[in-house]
Amino acid sequence: MKLGDRVVDGIFLERPNRYLARVEIGGQEIKAHIPDPGRLPGLMVPGRRVRLIYKPGPKRKTEYSLVLVRHGNIWVSVYPVFANKVVEKELLEGNLSCLDGYKKFKMEVKCGESRFDFQLDFSDIKAFVEVKSVSLVEGSVGKFPDAPTKRGVKHLKELIELRQQGFRTAVIFVSQRSDARSIISNDEIDPLFGEWLRKANLASVELYAYNCSVTKNTVSIKHQIPVNI
Repeated sequence: MKLGDRVVDGIFLERPNRYLARVEIGGQEIKAHIPDPGRLPGLMVPGRRVRLIYKPGPKRKTEYSLVLVRHGNIWVSVYPVFANKVVEKELLEGNLSCLDGYKKFKMEVKCGESRFDFQLDFSDIKAFVEVKSVSLVEGSVGKFPDAPTKRGVKHLKELIELRQQGFRTAVIFVSQRSDARSIISNDEIDPLFGEWLRKANLASVELYAYNCSVTKNTVSIKHQIPVNI
């Protein structure tokens, strides 16, 4: 998946709040939107190289969105929407082996009081799927979340309920970086999410994970990796 047609390089300076960055582009300081409101530990470090999408609009407060951060010798995506986009691409191409055999799929499907990232229709069952973007990796282990997530807990509870009603349900963790070799719940940051992830596993909610190949212009699924409960 391409980042876009108008992508520029910059140097990260500061993060005044979780949605805003100060960035230097060509010697000029600008403000950019940060799509990922998480803490992004180890990534938002002054002096780091970053990549930004230039996308001005009448309803935008900034003209740029910060989407990639250079971390050592790899690029890391900090744009959660890309996780859904790469899963969508794999589904369209029939390459997502963990959910093979579906007849069709829809995105952003409302069910009850919630909206799920994907609904897959199999010949005999419907599946509801949530995608979680993982940006934190320590010692090759991806950890989710990097900040407490009430929304994430809510999704797990709802997926458990749907599974008990007879539907197929799944969570797909997408680490938008190439150095993740497994995924775990980040119990130090959000023990409640970890508790409900283990309950989801016991309730037969399917748990999958992938890392990504991230270049300065593209993000794509690389390998399936284990979720360790």
